[in-house]
Amino acid sequence: MTRKSDLIDDFQKLAADEKAAGPAKTASNQKLISLEQEDEVHSWCESLGCTREELQQAVETVGRSADEVRRFLSYRRQ
Repeated sequence: MTRKSDLIDDFQKLAADEKAAGPAKTASNQKLISLEQEDEVHSWCESLGCTREELQQAVETVGRSADEVRRFLSYRRQ
């Protein structure tokens, strides 16, 4: 199991990488999920094949990492 401090470090690195790379064009190529912009939420829901509620629950459960949210949603569908 991943420690919370490791996840925080990973999220900070992802955020720094994302900032250095500039703004992404679509949700599917971003590493962190934001629920603040409705168009991004819509794009993430399409990309991940989930509802807004499922996306929000996943982010609340595992954090903003797109990879972790994908794993969580995949696990929930099993």
